[in-house]
Amino acid sequence: MHIYERLGESIPHLNVDEVNLNGNYIQDLNVKEWDGLLSRSDSSHMFFSHWFLKSWYKLLGHDQELINFEIRKNGDLAGVVPILKEKSSFILGGDSELFDYQQLIIEKGMEREVITAFFDYISEKDWKTLELPSVSNNSQQINILKEIAKERNYSIESEQSAVSPILELPDSWDLYVSSLRKKHRHELRRKIRRIESMGQVQNISVTKPSDTDIDDFFNLMRLTSDAKSAFLTKNIEGFFRLLIQNACERNHLNLSFLEFNSKRVAGCLVFDYQNDFMLYNSGYDASNRELSAGLINKAYTIKQAIELGRSRFNFLKGSERYKYELGGVDEPIHNILIIRN
Repeated sequence: MHIYERLGESIPHLNVDEVNLNGNYIQDLNVKEWDGLLSRSDSSHMFFSHWFLKSWYKLLGHDQELINFEIRKNGDLAGVVPILKEKSSFILGGDSELFDYQQLIIEKGMEREVITAFFDYISEKDWKTLELPSVSNNSQQINILKEIAKERNYSIESEQSAVSPILELPDSWDLYVSSLRKKHRHELRRKIRRIESMGQVQNISVTKPSDTDIDDFFNLMRLTSDAKSAFLTKNIEGFFRLLIQNACERNHLNLSFLEFNSKRVAGCLVFDYQNDFMLYNSGYDASNRELSAGLINKAYTIKQAIELGRSRFNFLKGSERYKYELGGVDEPIHNILIIRN
């Protein structure tokens, strides 16, 4: 443990502890303490909740060296920085292919103190680069981190690596549909009328899924395309199943299915977190492509979010066409590299 004193300031000192997990599960911090800190941060993303990071590390990241830097103010947790160490590189924990956002976990208002203490601590370590993939460039903590890095004469490279289309939700379904561009509004209404004229259509929302519900969702993922089926390896499916279990236990889960003539033809895996609906993955039966079931099911999932009073629908990373047809507006995602000179 290192103690960094801040004489003459209101915060007397910060303690920095380094916990090297060495393949052990992330159990060093109380779950409530970790997630409580996340809820008090400037940008609270579910992907750096204790349960999400733990699920990934348990099934996919356990062969990597993960270090938790825990920063405390007078014994209270003020910051957590999970770092993957690869030779002389530090990389913010997680996998940018599975974590749509990555972040430092810092109490709002403590960013400068915590980041300074973190840099002070790792200044004694052997590292050349610190990489932060998949971060929002508008985050207050990221702006402060870049300021502090510049003060230390570190080089900073920042490039946009992806987009995350986001939809601000209105008060009603009618207002939502009318807000779409004329072409997209017309197409959505036309596709809904067509599928309803072809047979019986039902949208089903499941927050406490059975094993059958979960199996149905993965089957629909595999039916979408060869690429999605190849993506869904045994380990990835195991990770998704663990996420579903953990999200369900915390009331953050919504599995949305579209049924056509009593057969499930499309499904969405959505996380309901802090007033956002976040579309993590989806699937549809491509053999019934003429139904436009995938698009319609996503539209109905947006309708559910509106009816529940959610403020945003986040399509998460990727620039697929349907996200814009349904009203998504890009939020840039950046990869930031800090180089120690």
